Amino acid sequence: MNPYLEGLRGIQPEIVMTITALAALVFDLLLKGRESRRVGYLTLTGLALTSWFLLGQWSEAAPRTVFGMVAVDQFGNFFKLFTVAALAMVVLLVMHDHREREHGVGEYYFLLLGASLGIFFMVSTNNLLLMVLGFELLSLASYSLAGFHKGDRKSAEAAMKYVIFGGLATGIMLYGISLLYGLTGTIDLAKMGASDGGLVAQLAQSPVPVGIAMVLILAGFAYKVSVAPFHFWTPDVYEGAPTPVTTFLAVGSKAAGFGVMLRFLGAIFLRPGVADSVAAYGDRIGLLLAILAAITMTLGNFAALRQSSLKRMLAYSSIAHAGYVLIGVSCMTEAGFSAALYYLAAYYFMNLGAFGFLLYFEGVNGNDSVDSLKGMGFKAPLISIVMVAFLVSLTGLPPTVGFYGKYLLFVEGVNQGLYWLVVVAALNSVVSLFYYLRVAKALFLAKPADREAAPAPVLTGFVTAFGVATVGLGIYITPLRAWAERSLDVLRG
Repeated sequence: MNPYLEGLRGIQPEIVMTITALAALVFDLLLKGRESRRVGYLTLTGLALTSWFLLGQWSEAAPRTVFGMVAVDQFGNFFKLFTVAALAMVVLLVMHDHREREHGVGEYYFLLLGASLGIFFMVSTNNLLLMVLGFELLSLASYSLAGFHKGDRKSAEAAMKYVIFGGLATGIMLYGISLLYGLTGTIDLAKMGASDGGLVAQLAQSPVPVGIAMVLILAGFAYKVSVAPFHFWTPDVYEGAPTPVTTFLAVGSKAAGFGVMLRFLGAIFLRPGVADSVAAYGDRIGLLLAILAAITMTLGNFAALRQSSLKRMLAYSSIAHAGYVLIGVSCMTEAGFSAALYYLAAYYFMNLGAFGFLLYFEGVNGNDSVDSLKGMGFKAPLISIVMVAFLVSLTGLPPTVGFYGKYLLFVEGVNQGLYWLVVVAALNSVVSLFYYLRVAKALFLAKPADREAAPAPVLTGFVTAFGVATVGLGIYITPLRAWAERSLDVLRG
């Protein structure tokens, strides 16, 4: 077959995603903003076709690179499937949120697909140039989505803060990348840490410039996943953005940030053939990440204690969970990375479900305050009971998927000698119990509310399905764990 056509076969999911985004934009123009739900159905059809091609690539045994830039491997496939699944749920939330339908949300789908296309490229390349382009495509679409409600002061403020902080973080990261390129003479991550790569000579001469470059690059990644001290945008943007957009930022965008971080660190420090001096330097990076993990989870959990808004509480909870995921990353081992991937998959179920619950009660109460939930558990018992399961999982209690995710992280932390970090994480889990169960208390231990909860069978069904998965995958852990372990072919050469 023609090599060019063979290369196109390797990026079939990206091609389908691009065509779907353009089709959604044109279709919305033809509809003139009316019946935007049809654009949603078109988007879901494109996502289903994208998933088909991704699952076809899942059966490929050996990783390969197409056009010298895009890696077709199980690691990238993990995050692409993760993104498609998250985006499909977000599209369904948009389609069943009556407040969003009032805004004529056809452009929603184009921007969401554009952000997802950026994720596809940034998590599946060892080329720093393409990684940055994917990062920027995701960021630009996210800025627009955050300010989608142009007449809403909070939405406009969220977009402005997101643009300013995001531009600063991107500039810092780009400077670090340019410095790393100057030190190594390559933008290929796989070549940097090899025995004959540029990092070996630079570390032998002076590790300081390498350290500066790494810190600047990791700062850009830390901003995307809301790691302290780059977390400050998260509560305001999560609160001001439309709830479906907040859901996408909390699940899809955060997972993508961790995906690019794991690929970056794994390709340089953990791949076969990496020089001993480079691998040893990776341990220093791991210690830095461990310190950031402790600070991040502590700050996120203690800040969440003071929140009266459920949306802001989930924002600070998202920061805390970024700290938990960093435990696995900081181990700088294949088992640690596998635990991080498992926890991200677990986070998908419990966090998407929690935001689905939030969207439902925003429609019922007209706001997102915890106090507005008082007694509502008796008016909407099914979705409220399921929400308690999500809260238990977010805390890390059995028999939920969140419990086993934390167990894997704690075990690998202990195996790598990070006893202090595991203790800090365990204490933080206890702290989180107070603000998570405050929601359960409001739902079921307060006087039954006078107002009625309008039925929303489709949304309730989605949330319930995630609740069943949250508990079921906590009991039968094999599928998620096997998926996480298989997806680390990026570390095996």
